[in-house]
Amino acid sequence: MKNSGSMKMYLAFAALLAIAEILLLAFGKGSLPISGVILFVMFYAIAFAVQYTEKLKGLSFTFQIFAFVSFTLYFPEIFTDWGFDTNKLIVPSIQVIMFGMGTKLSLGDFVREFKEPVKIAIGTVMVYILMPLAALLIIHVWHFPPEVAAGIILIGCCPGGAASNVMAYLAKGNLALSVTLTTLATLIAPIVTPLLMKLFAGQLIEVNALEMMLSIVNMIIIPIFAGIVANKLLYGKLEWVKKDNNMFLLAALTFISGMILIFIPFPAVVKSLQTGLILVAWAIALVSITIVIMRRTKGPEDWMDIVLPKLSLASIMLYIVVVAAHNKTALLTIGPALFVATIAHNTLGYILAYGASKGLRLNEADTRAIVIEVGLKNAGLAVGLAYDVLRSSAAALAPLIFGTWMNISASSLASFWSTREIKPKPAKKIKA
Repeated sequence: MKNSGSMKMYLAFAALLAIAEILLLAFGKGSLPISGVILFVMFYAIAFAVQYTEKLKGLSFTFQIFAFVSFTLYFPEIFTDWGFDTNKLIVPSIQVIMFGMGTKLSLGDFVREFKEPVKIAIGTVMVYILMPLAALLIIHVWHFPPEVAAGIILIGCCPGGAASNVMAYLAKGNLALSVTLTTLATLIAPIVTPLLMKLFAGQLIEVNALEMMLSIVNMIIIPIFAGIVANKLLYGKLEWVKKDNNMFLLAALTFISGMILIFIPFPAVVKSLQTGLILVAWAIALVSITIVIMRRTKGPEDWMDIVLPKLSLASIMLYIVVVAAHNKTALLTIGPALFVATIAHNTLGYILAYGASKGLRLNEADTRAIVIEVGLKNAGLAVGLAYDVLRSSAAALAPLIFGTWMNISASSLASFWSTREIKPKPAKKIKA
């Protein structure tokens, strides 16, 4: 009852703020700074309210994103210049998120589900092909500027995001298949994503396939590798890890290696890998020294599981507000039409994946996992590539909007499927 009362209180407060915002708009005062503050507090009140319901609490972070984006559009100057161009924070924020994903993986995760390679291959093909095809249809219907259209194709060409695994679990889909598809699609992204972009978007915007390949390695593969090493240090059974002196030595060596990497003049063609390698070195150093501190202070053994999710969410919020701040005008002009197009793109991806899965006679659990895997993309990677390789803030708009919307649609779909039990029906064997 206490939870119900708190939820009603937050919703009532949000309703009052919504009325206040409507009145401001009605009297033509919607552009006043106070309007941005009202929207910020209103969305945060809703974010707190949904935390009290089991089915909707997954949307809490989405409403927090709405809150910060609303605030950012009224006060963009706060997020554009911190003594340096805040666009430089986008790639490191993506690397932090991927490092967090890597800490959840072990080498066994890469081979566990390959007992059914044909199913894995089919799922991976759908992840990479259906959404780019849907994007071509979208940009044919909506005649966006070339760079914005390229951004729509870019989000379709990216691998699935880590959120797809959570949604597959909530939807009672095949979680093992979902994790395998996310991992495999991510590992082959440095090759597949640049090739698809060159094929589908080469006429819209200049695509340097090699540069994009190296950028993906820098933003995804290197941080995930660092995360796997951190996982091994924290949860592995290596004997030398149990000795504090060894961990101090490892921390010192990796920290010094990171310092040296700063001053090494990397050739231009691989310059983008520098930040990733520094991240690997310093992340391992930080994990190593923290392990010793936690041992000696008898802190929680699962400290990394406590810290990294919060750090990943903060990183997601960071790159979203930075992109929104630097693209206020474009979001307010192109944004509404692009939002509708993004919803259509995401929905079409779900429909195509569901139809293809049923056509291939996959069982219901596999179908749910693949549908969610196809519809949920690594929007952070797409934003990073838009800035780091395409050098286009306009190309980052579609991934930015997609990354916000997909959490709403996937949560709704997972909630719908969670109430519908899967009937025990054997899947038809797919012949290789």
